[in-house]
Amino acid sequence: MKPGLINKVFLSRNFFAFGSALVVIFAFGFAIPLLFVVGKLGLLAFIALVAVDLSLLFLPGNQISARRVIAEKIGLDDKTPVKLIVESVSQLRLQAEILDELPFQLQTRDLQLTGELQTGLNEFHYVIRPKSRGSYIFGRLNILLNSRLNLVRRRLVFDRNQAVTVFPSVQQMHENELIAFSKLSAPVGFRRHNKIGKSYEFEQISAFTEGDDYRNINWKATSRTRELMVNKFQDERSQNFYCIISKGRAMKMAFNNLSLLDYSINSSLALLNVVLKKYDRAGLITFSDKIGTAIRAENRIGQIQKIIESLYKEKERDSEPSYELLFQAINRVIRNRSFLMLFANFENLDMAMRVLPVLKRINNKHLLVLTMFKDTELEVRANEDSSNVESIYKTTLARKHLNEKEEIAHLMRRQGIHTIVARPEELSPVVIEKYLELKSKGII
Repeated sequence: MKPGLINKVFLSRNFFAFGSALVVIFAFGFAIPLLFVVGKLGLLAFIALVAVDLSLLFLPGNQISARRVIAEKIGLDDKTPVKLIVESVSQLRLQAEILDELPFQLQTRDLQLTGELQTGLNEFHYVIRPKSRGSYIFGRLNILLNSRLNLVRRRLVFDRNQAVTVFPSVQQMHENELIAFSKLSAPVGFRRHNKIGKSYEFEQISAFTEGDDYRNINWKATSRTRELMVNKFQDERSQNFYCIISKGRAMKMAFNNLSLLDYSINSSLALLNVVLKKYDRAGLITFSDKIGTAIRAENRIGQIQKIIESLYKEKERDSEPSYELLFQAINRVIRNRSFLMLFANFENLDMAMRVLPVLKRINNKHLLVLTMFKDTELEVRANEDSSNVESIYKTTLARKHLNEKEEIAHLMRRQGIHTIVARPEELSPVVIEKYLELKSKGII
């Protein structure tokens, strides 16, 4: 056998099972001569079957090719389909086991796809869900072929190195946009808001829905259609809106393998997209011990792409965020009263008390909404039954931490700062809901 061919041949479990059986037969053959003869015949048959199996696998007509199909740009925490296309021109029905060399960021080493190869194109599918932004490198495609004898296996290796870039989730952005602007009933996390006071500009006449202001009923249209119709008005446009994201060490905390910073980034992208669709101006500021991104609020073509590219580069830092530095950046970047959505995570009441004076100064100049995160793992721990001293201690600490987070929220609200405390996985609909609520009240 050629040296290069040795690297292409693998022995199957059937090979070792058959070989082990022959060893046992030969062992007993020393005591029973008949079994020794049977062992010799079995060995000859085994060698013949292996030779036949090798010839079937390495027939010149067994031409196999494989490639991977995946988008060049995918979204953070999106379920992303990957398709493997294996083309066979062999007339034999071969069994294939495919091992795709996945990027190290996915932390998956046991992905195996199996199936029978038909003549022509064969498709295999799997799904990945990236949990960090950056460049992902897919490696080689390895295929192990075996015939129905399944004594040996032929290894095929295809160099299909492929780079994929993981950006903030555009898919979730569009999903939240559809929900926010849907004319149908909204799911949990969204409510329709009626405008308080006089609306701004007439938009359209539409059917009455529960919650509409009776004062806006259009009686002429109602008499024509024999159905209650109301006048709809546009919200005030061209208001400034900023998402402000803390990148301090507290934002490194992870839930479902996704950091709080990444949850904030996905939610900010979804929210800013809705802001732009509402004809408001969208901007972005990120900060830690220094200012990261500072994009002035605008509503122009390419603004959302500019925001996506900026969010893609953001990373958590090990230092504490400087809110004094943030206040200076806001004064420098934001010239008019604006709606500010601040994503932050305060680990304890002392930390919140230290930054409260700065937040009050920001809120005096702008409309500030503070968004904090519920610790879902601690919620589970706090609701567990305590059966021993250790579990009682852990449950008590969990409840204390959750109560402290609620105390921080109450403190902020008493100081006139709108505050949201949301589970990380529910963040996007909650912040969009808050934006629509405050915008409908006309207090931005």
